[in-house]
Amino acid sequence: MAAVVLVAFLVPLLIRLRKTAEESERLLRRMNEDLPVLFNEATQAAINMNQIVTEVREGAACARVLGEAIGEIGQTINHVHGAVRGGAGSLLTNLSSLLAGFRAAYGVFKQKSSSHHEGGSSNGD
Repeated sequence: MAAVVLVAFLVPLLIRLRKTAEESERLLRRMNEDLPVLFNEATQAAINMNQIVTEVREGAACARVLGEAIGEIGQTINHVHGAVRGGAGSLLTNLSSLLAGFRAAYGVFKQKSSSHHEGGSSNGD
């Protein structure tokens, strides 16, 4: 009687184990078919990422060089602006002094001219 109970218990267990083994075998076959494709895709993705990283590094290097060039241009503009401001200030000072000199000279010539004309007219009369 114990043998019958044991057989009645083992037969469904063995049937279930056989089905599980068959499903495992199908899964392994499918994995063997899919894994090479997945590995190729993963390899291609890694290659693409390496290319992107290289391009980003090159772009960053170009951006750094461009930034440095823009900074130097900014410094040059600042120097030129300072020179123009300083030069314009001294130019205005020089022009102002020159005009003051012309005014003084004109005043002197005007005085001499008017005194000469006044003296000449009184002497000639």
